[in-house]
Amino acid sequence: MFCAAFSSVIQAQTHWSFELQFGVVHSLDLPLTFHQKGFSDIKIHKADFYSEPLMDPPYWDWRFTKWFKNKSIEFEAIHHKFYLINLPAEVQRFGVSHGYNMMMFNHGRRFGKYILRAGAGSALVHGESTVRGMVYREGSGFDIYGYRLRGVVIHLAAARQIRMSKTFFMNTELKVNAAAANIPIVNGHARMNVVVFQFILGPGFNWAVRNEEL
Repeated sequence: MFCAAFSSVIQAQTHWSFELQFGVVHSLDLPLTFHQKGFSDIKIHKADFYSEPLMDPPYWDWRFTKWFKNKSIEFEAIHHKFYLINLPAEVQRFGVSHGYNMMMFNHGRRFGKYILRAGAGSALVHGESTVRGMVYREGSGFDIYGYRLRGVVIHLAAARQIRMSKTFFMNTELKVNAAAANIPIVNGHARMNVVVFQFILGPGFNWAVRNEEL
């Protein structure tokens, strides 16, 4: 009986997919602390950020996925941006407009018509700030200067794919990311806590679809 179980053949469909998506976001008001050498800390208990996800540069999300029947492994990147509204007197400017770029490895599973996924990773951030009159040197956003790999990101999402054909589909998804990162400023850093809710929509396509024997 043991041998018979191993000799049985299970047909499982495997394939790759790629998605490019845009959407709207909402960030929670969470603590933000500026640590700068030689000065006392600047603490904001509820940092109020705005994002403008539909304006240039827009919010975007892309994802490569390898499917094994109803399970997946994925690499996903999200371009989020934000600007601090309630600036204290010592802070003239603070934002991450060229990207709080969250890069994550996910695991996904299909449950009927829906897909649930969870993942973790880090953020490649491009901070722009002027604190106590000191301007943080930054790149243009189109070169690598000014980008720093910072913090830890946790990711949860629920999605539904609307099939257009065997190859093409539209993906709709609700997701939340929680992160903590140190954004560089002159002679210090800003300790950020981020929780961002997102609703995204965009096209995707499958390729290298085949049946495998497991």
